[in-house]
Amino acid sequence: MRIFALVIAALLTVTACQTTENIGTGPITDMPDNIVVAYKNYRQVMEENDHLYMAFAYNKTGRGSGWAGQRQRDGVGQAIKVALENCERGRTTGTCEILDINGRIVWKEMDPQVLASLQEELPKFADTQTYEYDGKKYRITDRQLKKYRSREKSRKQYNFSAFFVSGDGVNYGDGYTTSNSPSGHSFTIRNARGNCQIASPERKCFLFTTNGEPIKEDARVALERDN
Repeated sequence: MRIFALVIAALLTVTACQTTENIGTGPITDMPDNIVVAYKNYRQVMEENDHLYMAFAYNKTGRGSGWAGQRQRDGVGQAIKVALENCERGRTTGTCEILDINGRIVWKEMDPQVLASLQEELPKFADTQTYEYDGKKYRITDRQLKKYRSREKSRKQYNFSAFFVSGDGVNYGDGYTTSNSPSGHSFTIRNARGNCQIASPERKCFLFTTNGEPIKEDARVALERDN
């Protein structure tokens, strides 16, 4: 029994050390809007899935991010590991570090205004349904098409992706996963929709593509438009 207890203690110590090593440090005086949106969506998903361990990683130099939610049996260490891996995808400069663990911001030396923007009350969405893109109800703008095309490199790094456009003509939301499971795909669609809704809570968001493929004929026609 004593040996078992010592083994458990040793494992907990290793996990704590790994967590501490990955905690973000250094001043953050500003943060891109898309990262703030991603963090708020992370919070929204966390509120809806209290059975998950979650972590959010940020690259203050490369100004990228990634987050993950893992089953409790996999442990918080796994959530941290996957969040860092997701953040590292496509990174060209800087280092990814942990900003949040299970809803607690752990980054050291963050500007109070940035912290306040991350902790703002989450907006109430006008609609939480998933609507497929319909050219008769909404026509994607050139600005949104340009943003979609700019994300092609990111899409190729994952096994599944989803892209939504907002009815405001400006905002969008995307999501990615390495999972090949139906549940992983559903979660990714929910994540992408959440990113879009956080950015434009008063407008509907439309599912435009999954895995880079247009969701229906109207979306395919839109993709054939010139920039």
